[in-house]
Amino acid sequence: MVRKESVAHITRQTAEQGLARLMMRLPATRGTIRAAAASQPHLYELCGTYGEACAVLDRMRRDKSADPAIITEYEIICAEIEADVIRILLGDQ
Repeated sequence: MVRKESVAHITRQTAEQGLARLMMRLPATRGTIRAAAASQPHLYELCGTYGEACAVLDRMRRDKSADPAIITEYEIICAEIEADVIRILLGDQ
């Protein structure tokens, strides 16, 4: 049981970090995105995915031996998630 709680906590923490990162990247949507993430579980999960992708990207950017092609791939993934969030906020799910 303890293991499940810690996994859920990590997911919630990652989602909150992803939400914070999205609000910084998309400042015009800050109020809207916070409210939408609170009421739409799929958007909150997407925030978690964004948080994870950004964390990996940050680590790879610090690693001088990281493959530049993979870094570019993660940059694209992050940009695509940002675009998905904007589409969700605009109602174009």
